[in-house]
Amino acid sequence: MPHHCCVPGCVRNTAATPDLSVHGFPSDPDLKKKWLLQIRRDEVRGKFEVGTATKVCGYHFIEDDYCAGGRKRKRKTAKTVRKLKKGAYPTVFEGCFPDHLVTTKESRKRPAERLPVEPKAKKSRTSSSDDPLPLTASPEPSTASSEPAESQPGCDKHCNCVLGLLSQIQELEDDLESERSDHEETKKELTSSKAKVADLENGVAVLRDQLLDRQGRRDFRSDRILADDVKIRYYTGFVTLGMFMACFNFLRPSAEGMRTWQGQRTRTGPRLTAKAGAASKLPLIEQFFLVMVRLRLGLDVVDLADRFELSPSTVSRLFTTWINLMYYKFAELPLWMSRKKVNKFMPPCFKEWYPTTRTIIDGTEFFVEQPSNLARQSATWSNYKNHNTVKALVCISPDGTVTHVSPIFEGSISDADLTQKSGLLPLLEHGDSVMADKGFDIQHMLTSIGVKLNIPPFRRGEQQFTPDQVVKTKKIAAVRIHVERAINRIKQYSLVAGVIPNSLWDVSEQIIHVCAFLTNFQPALVG
Repeated sequence: MPHHCCVPGCVRNTAATPDLSVHGFPSDPDLKKKWLLQIRRDEVRGKFEVGTATKVCGYHFIEDDYCAGGRKRKRKTAKTVRKLKKGAYPTVFEGCFPDHLVTTKESRKRPAERLPVEPKAKKSRTSSSDDPLPLTASPEPSTASSEPAESQPGCDKHCNCVLGLLSQIQELEDDLESERSDHEETKKELTSSKAKVADLENGVAVLRDQLLDRQGRRDFRSDRILADDVKIRYYTGFVTLGMFMACFNFLRPSAEGMRTWQGQRTRTGPRLTAKAGAASKLPLIEQFFLVMVRLRLGLDVVDLADRFELSPSTVSRLFTTWINLMYYKFAELPLWMSRKKVNKFMPPCFKEWYPTTRTIIDGTEFFVEQPSNLARQSATWSNYKNHNTVKALVCISPDGTVTHVSPIFEGSISDADLTQKSGLLPLLEHGDSVMADKGFDIQHMLTSIGVKLNIPPFRRGEQQFTPDQVVKTKKIAAVRIHVERAINRIKQYSLVAGVIPNSLWDVSEQIIHVCAFLTNFQPALVG
């Protein structure tokens, strides 16, 4: 980059004079102030600022100001750069400063003496050889001959100024062309950079989505959900964290030695084989939480696999394993209540009207996906529901506790056959009474074991009920409704409320029994 001398009136620069030596201002404040004073510059009031590019050319220094020798510049044309001595400052300013910056003026030469001139004498343009007054007699030639000699320094100065300006113009044109070239390259780089930035922004957006997705899946874990009772009930069906942990702690000893389901499925019992994998890496409480979420919300294995960062096959095996474990562990508990316990927790409405009631029964159907087997299609078809279903008998105590659930049967089975095959009759004792709906024509079954049946009366061809029959119907309906409420609680588990897929056919009975048992963790239906 070319440098210009900053001394007022000096037009020298390195572009016009490549070998010109230029020197930057010293870092010492006092010496710098002396430099400014010498070159007639005021940095405070003169709007003059000293920078790294502010230079003073070597013409303003005397020979004694330089050190002996020199050093080479690392440029294409290496030239010797002269180094100033410490404390040196510019002192030579001949022909540089404008008049308003010159503090002292040189003394004017004494004019030559002139001879007296006669008044009214006509001056002759020619004179004789012996004329003693050549300056006065011929002033014009003398003036003409003296003017070029006096104007020569000013002309040189003017020429130097013009040359300096032309050099500056050429330098500015070169700089402009260079700037244009740099501008074009900068535009290309900017366009390329914008494309790269767009690609990076797209990449960042993808990574942000992946991060949020992973954070969302991480948030869907038991440690966050179980901190809120409202979320616990929504995702698992348990009312409080205490209920959730009580059920998990009951299952944990068996779950710790549990092996993940890997073999052929069977209705008679689970075949469990050992297999290490993602399921074994998931903590037991997370596995239990996963199973409860699927029961309560009915989520598909693909959805759960994404939430828990597992494969769908792993989720399916985990669910089958835990459902079988829960089914067999819950079956060990004595759900059927003794006569003494029934009487202890019997609500006042039963004590007043039906004090001998041992259980309230009703049949309920669960939708299943249409089986591929034609015989099973026919057996599971329900004309009442107009769908393929399976049917189970649900028994509750007078306070609303689920005490017995029968095995599941095809949806075409009648209520009487369902009761006979449900396993309920051996549980009843002499003197008990059973409450049911009109469709349960099972009086002959109960009479043989000394059990009474309470069902709404039939009209038997009469146009309307008698007043006593109306009262009896209302009383039975008022208390029998609780079994329907209990069934509704079971079907609040979305996996059995919707259509049970064929993939879960072999564990559908276990699922229904587990959902029925889990309703007992909720508050009592009848106070």
